[in-house]
Amino acid sequence: MSFTLKIVKSFKEVDWKHYGWIIVAVGAIAQMIGSAIRMAFGIIIDPLVEEFSWDPKSIGIAYAIMSMVTAISSPMAGYCSTKIGAKKTMYIGLALFLIGMLWTALATTIIEFYISYGIIFGFAQSMFLVPVIPAVAIWFKSRLGLATGLIIGMWSLGPAVVIQIMGIMLDSIGWQQTFIISGVVGTAIMVIALGFWKNTPEEKGVLPYGIDSLAEEEKKDTSKENIQINLQKIVYGTNAFWSLMNIHFLGCVGHAVILIGLVPLMISKGIGYTDSVLCLTIIMVVSISTRFVTPILGDSINPKTIMFLSFLGQGLFVIPWAFTSDKWMFYLVGILWAIPYGGEGTLFPIMNRKYYGFFRMDTTYGWQILAASFGMALGGFIPGLVFDVTGGYVYAIWISAFFSCLGAFVILTLETTKKVIRPSFDNL
Repeated sequence: MSFTLKIVKSFKEVDWKHYGWIIVAVGAIAQMIGSAIRMAFGIIIDPLVEEFSWDPKSIGIAYAIMSMVTAISSPMAGYCSTKIGAKKTMYIGLALFLIGMLWTALATTIIEFYISYGIIFGFAQSMFLVPVIPAVAIWFKSRLGLATGLIIGMWSLGPAVVIQIMGIMLDSIGWQQTFIISGVVGTAIMVIALGFWKNTPEEKGVLPYGIDSLAEEEKKDTSKENIQINLQKIVYGTNAFWSLMNIHFLGCVGHAVILIGLVPLMISKGIGYTDSVLCLTIIMVVSISTRFVTPILGDSINPKTIMFLSFLGQGLFVIPWAFTSDKWMFYLVGILWAIPYGGEGTLFPIMNRKYYGFFRMDTTYGWQILAASFGMALGGFIPGLVFDVTGGYVYAIWISAFFSCLGAFVILTLETTKKVIRPSFDNL
C-alpha cells in the first residue's frame, strides 16, 4: 500500500466527532493569529525606516527584545498553564496582545516601540501560544501527530494570509492603522474561539482520544500518581531535555535570519517591496504542507530522522540566495527552502511524547520555547548587524546556513526514539 493510501485510510479511521478536535480548531486559530504578527515583522522594517528614519539594526532590536521576553517568560507560561489552566493563561496573553498592538500603533519613539512590541508583545506571545500544544496533548493519547500537524500548520497559514493582507494594508492605510485593525480583529476572533475551549477532557466529561474506557484511564492515573509528582525532575535529568533545547535554539536562529532578513535582502538587490513580500508569503504557503505532514510522519515513523533531514535542508537550501539577484530565483529557492523549514520545529511535541510518554508537557515545552525564542531573538538581530558591518545582507545567509546545519549535527547525538528514555516512563 502506498504512503498516500495509508494516509487516506488513516484519516477515514479518525473519530472526528470527538471534542478534542474542537480544541485543536481553537488552538489552530490561536497559532494562526499569534504567529502571524510575529512573523510579519520583516514587512514593517522599511515603513518604519521611512517614517522615523530609524536604522534597520535599531528596529531589529525590538524583535530581539520580543523574542527574549518570550523566551524568559515561556517557562512561566507553562507553569501558569499547569496551575490555573490553559484557558485563563491564554486570556492573559490575549489582553497583552491587544495592548501591545494598540500601543505599537501609537508609538512615536524607538523606546516606546521597544516597550510595546518588544516587552508587551513578548509576554503576550508566551502566555498566548505556549499553553496550546501541551493542552492539546492532554486530549490525545493517540493521533497526537495529526492534532499537532493541524495546529502547527496554522503557524504557516496565518503568516501566509496575514502577511499579504498586512502588506496591502501598509501600502493603502499606513502601518499604524494596520496594527490597530489587526489587533482589534484578532482579539475579537480569539474571544469567540476561547468560548469553546476546555482545559481537559474531564471538564467536558469525555475521555482523551485513544482511551477506550474510564477504568483504563483511572488505572493509568493510579499507576503513575507518584511518578507524576517527580516527573519534571526526572525530565530535567535526561540528556534529551537539554539537547532538544539546544536544537530548537539553533534551528530558530537559522530561520529567523531568513524571516527577518529576506525582504530587506531582496530590496537591496533591486527587487520591489511588494514582490519581496510575495516571496515571504510563498514560503509561508508552501511550508503549510510540511508543517502538517511532518508531525504525522514523526508520530508513525521516526521523528529523529525526519528532524535531521529538516534541519539539514533548512541549512543547505538557503545558500543559493547568496548568489542570485533574480526575482524568480528567489521565488524558486523560497519554495525549496519552505519544505524543510516547515518541518523544522514541528516535531518537538512528538519527541517529548516518544521520550517521556503521556504526561503534561507544559513546563517541558515552555523551556523548549525559551530556547527557541532566544534563537529567534539572535536570528532577528543578525540581519541588521550584518547590514551595519558589511552594507548588505548576503553574509547573513551563510550565518543562517551554519546554525541550521549545526542543529542537524546535534540531532545525530540524540537517543533513539524507539523506546522511552527511562523505565519509569513506561506507564505514562
